[in-house]
Amino acid sequence: MTTSARPASRLALCADLSRAANEDPIATAPHWQELTVLELDVPVWARLRDVANWTPQQSGLFGRLREKVEASGAGFGLLMSAPPTRDAPLAVRHYVRAGGGYARRDYVSELPQDAWADGLIDTLLEPERLASWTLREVPAQGVDLHVCTHGTVDAACGRYGVPVYQALLGGGERGWRTGHFGGHRLAATAVELPSGLLWAHLTPELALKIARREGHPADYARYLRGYSGLSALAQVVDRELLVRRGWSWLDADRQAEVRGGAVHLTYRLPGGGGEVWATVRPAPSLHLPGSSHGPELSEVAQYRLGEWHERAAGP
Repeated sequence: MTTSARPASRLALCADLSRAANEDPIATAPHWQELTVLELDVPVWARLRDVANWTPQQSGLFGRLREKVEASGAGFGLLMSAPPTRDAPLAVRHYVRAGGGYARRDYVSELPQDAWADGLIDTLLEPERLASWTLREVPAQGVDLHVCTHGTVDAACGRYGVPVYQALLGGGERGWRTGHFGGHRLAATAVELPSGLLWAHLTPELALKIARREGHPADYARYLRGYSGLSALAQVVDRELLVRRGWSWLDADRQAEVRGGAVHLTYRLPGGGGEVWATVRPAPSLHLPGSSHGPELSEVAQYRLGEWHERAAGP
């Protein structure tokens, strides 16, 4: 008598486990002072991530960027988004922290997409070189949702990101098919610009409502990873202010200082400014996998607000 081997059990998608655990994704947004979106066809994404085959220019670029971050303490973001047409020349969208979000400038070159390192050097390190690029018109209003659809990095992003991206396009919104930027277990996850908000566990219906600012921010609070213009604990305070103030809060120019669990957030709006002093305390943590490709669990921090004091100031 022979017995056949039982097939290995298939791992659950990390995003499914996160939702089942009711993870609150706040404070998982990266902290960026500026970011560059490279418009790259999907096959080019793999070449950018292929560190072993980088040219000396490409390898040196990331060393220079690390030095910039260490010197200034200011982080930067890099997104890869598929352009509307294949085989287009290299184009970049550069965002710099300003006001309530990020100021945007778009550039197109005559370079091939494999010259992506030039796009990062010229926007993030040597902006004087942008004089050789051609400026493109920037949309006057509306949001761009950069949805991670990078299924080859994590299956959850392919399964949940692609339908969200397709729904945005089908609904006439500005959705971008985007490469990995972190947070597999939060799929479908998206970077919203120019607001700088990051979202988690989006569905096609939710993404359309958020893009159109339907309803109140309180309806979407548990899907918010945070505002990338602030550091992690300040994102917890900022979400509470968004819930209290409504979508108009995104127009506020806000800065924050964090010491331990104490957050001092200052803000300016056209009608005046103010300050908030709040404490952010740890809530019971979760233990979840960081990807869909391994069973290893890691501790996932959760937060709750403690004391809260707010003072309004004049214009």
